[in-house]
Amino acid sequence: MPALDHLHLPTLTLLVCLILATAAAIMTLVGLSQRTYQGYWWWTAAQWLNMLGAACLYLKDASPWALPLSVLLSLQWPLTMLAGMRRFYARSSFPTADWVDMVLPLAGASVYAMVWFHDAQNVAARVAVFSLFNIGCYLYTTWQVQSIRDWRQSPYLKAVLLFLVLGALIQVPRLTSAMGHWGVPVSDPNVIQQPVVLLGLVIGVMFSVYMCLLLTYERTEQDLRESHRQLRVLADVDMLTQVPNRRHFNDMAEQTLKLCTPGRAALMRFDIDHFKQLNETRGHAAGDEALKLVASSARKMLRSRDIVGRLGGDEFIALLPDTSIDDALHVAQRMVRHVDRERGSQGQPLLSLSFGVVQMQAGEALPEAIQRADLALAEASQIPPHRATPAEAAAAGDPKACPPRRPLGLTPR
Repeated sequence: MPALDHLHLPTLTLLVCLILATAAAIMTLVGLSQRTYQGYWWWTAAQWLNMLGAACLYLKDASPWALPLSVLLSLQWPLTMLAGMRRFYARSSFPTADWVDMVLPLAGASVYAMVWFHDAQNVAARVAVFSLFNIGCYLYTTWQVQSIRDWRQSPYLKAVLLFLVLGALIQVPRLTSAMGHWGVPVSDPNVIQQPVVLLGLVIGVMFSVYMCLLLTYERTEQDLRESHRQLRVLADVDMLTQVPNRRHFNDMAEQTLKLCTPGRAALMRFDIDHFKQLNETRGHAAGDEALKLVASSARKMLRSRDIVGRLGGDEFIALLPDTSIDDALHVAQRMVRHVDRERGSQGQPLLSLSFGVVQMQAGEALPEAIQRADLALAEASQIPPHRATPAEAAAAGDPKACPPRRPLGLTPR
């Protein structure tokens, strides 16, 4: 870029300092006013240290230590950004330990200082050392970042990886130019692309600030989605039994019935007999365990398209699409066997279950079918344990119709 070779280097350096200070101030302001995550302040520190490195470069004539300090502060930038990545993606496994990250910048600054003290006029040698270690820092950081397990799913991490690779490649022409001038006295650093590097530094830092903010917002969006999912679960699922609550069951059942052949769905209401007595005699913990066992048994015995829900207390309900009453009673019998087997293996008293089963009629609304199932369940509760009452003989609008009783023993009858 010949046009850049005539730029006044101190003025350009001062402008770079102001731009880097602005970028660091933006990061700080966002960190103080918005929600951030572990690692964010490492990214912010990297921007401030980079700005200090540019300031040391501007003041290199005021102190002999300003130039090597500027090199160290410049080399640290990708590694300090990496330190933030390590904390931001704390669940990822990185190839090396944290302390290894500082080896390259410290080694680079040390070698630079030795070359500088040995021959202060050999500008090309110093630039070559700086460019070589700078390329090493970028490639090392690229290696570490690509080990983050989320990089394939995150477009922003992919952009960071691309930026790191480009950050290494942009140093190659400068390294080549410096190697070509090795040992040749150079009075004008512009000969080895100093302005190009400064402008590349500004572009790189602004891009990194943008990516840091996008990564933070991406994490915030992920957290919000997870919070919404958890709230949805809390609103839809009974936390004790892990089955849909009354409202969610009704919603899912209505949607399922729209896809089901009219008159081919069975509705089953069931509960635990004498549940209140169980709570009073054995405690609420025993009652909770009984509820969880009944719910898990229902989930295991039902098909994936069947729906089971808890209405409250010890009352459960299940919708079985494309199922006859006989098939529904068979499911109830299997549930009884499973519950008895589990309670027996735990040395617990057996539970008594009652079932009310109805065949939904064509055009019948879900609340009407639930009411008929309630009547069948009430009838079943009046007879010996492990009984089910189908309401196949009961008309939808005739609550007085008496359904036949059917036993549910441990063996079919």
